[in-house]
Amino acid sequence: MKNEKINRKEFLKKAGFGLFSIPLIIQGCSTAGESQTPDHCGFTDSATEGPFFVSSSRESVNINFTKLPGKPMNVNGIVYGGKNGETPVANAKIEVWHADKDGIYYPTGDGDISDYKASEIALRGHVFTNEKGEYSFYSIEPGLYPGRRRHIHYKIIAKGHRELTTQSYWMSDRGSIREQNDWTDRNTEICRYVDFKQDGNEGVAGVFDIYLERQG
Repeated sequence: MKNEKINRKEFLKKAGFGLFSIPLIIQGCSTAGESQTPDHCGFTDSATEGPFFVSSSRESVNINFTKLPGKPMNVNGIVYGGKNGETPVANAKIEVWHADKDGIYYPTGDGDISDYKASEIALRGHVFTNEKGEYSFYSIEPGLYPGRRRHIHYKIIAKGHRELTTQSYWMSDRGSIREQNDWTDRNTEICRYVDFKQDGNEGVAGVFDIYLERQG
């Protein structure tokens, strides 16, 4: 791992309960052969923004606001910052975007929302963390397209911290042929793999905690 490990605090076990009354899956971040005690990997690594980031997206906890078909998905977690990544960060802006169940982005372009018709925009939006640093969003599980494993894009902006663009992945893809053939974002630290579980409502839910570097 690239970053020095920082011990996870006890309050990590409470991630997300202040926002939504859904069960959370606390994500272990140890590598094979190590203890399975929950931990994290230090500051979250960056990843390519990709060709389809569109700025000025709408604020919406449900980023599938056009009701595209697919398996329901919830992602939630806590954004941490401060000197050692131990302090929950309130009012952090988290931009989220991903492909639909067939691997298609809406739009298949970049720029600003104003460059597109409303009918061309889907599966993208932003949320803010609450006073405890918690965030959550709902969508559908993204599909696959050639050359990439299943993933979600994020851009996080928080006062006093470095802007971060990153991607999260499915734990079920870790070590798979699909991952081995994906040359984007190689050597991904374990903490960016989300262990999605069935949520009891024919969907999946997972936890993705984010650790920001302090600016300056």
